[in-house]
Amino acid sequence: MAGLSKRDRGCWLVAGYAPDGTTMAEANDAFNAFVSDASRGFAWFHDHFADRPGGVVLLAVETPEHLEALKHPGPLAGWDLKVHPLIFAEDGEGFLFQADFTTTVYRKVRLRDRWDAYRNSDLFRRNEAREV
Repeated sequence: MAGLSKRDRGCWLVAGYAPDGTTMAEANDAFNAFVSDASRGFAWFHDHFADRPGGVVLLAVETPEHLEALKHPGPLAGWDLKVHPLIFAEDGEGFLFQADFTTTVYRKVRLRDRWDAYRNSDLFRRNEAREV
């Protein structure tokens, strides 16, 4: 990750809150457009809020260009954006480590056990049917 400081490289959490009057469908479309723009880095996770228009995404910032693109809201112009670099998720593997650490230490369950349950679920089969 040449060209990035220790603080700037790694995973960033973006929480976006749509302006008042935005419908859930409009917000979901705009947020999906933001997430799908690979110029901001690799999207490890995203979801939409159930209680208000908006969402959250975890992006792995790997280049100075990713960091620069993260400064521009694109389809989320006018939204209330909260953008934070994370401490332990220095890359995607760090994110997975932190997820495993959290489930192991705080819930006494290994992430691999939850992964095995997912692999046996209808959700996994539905995702497997998608074109990559």
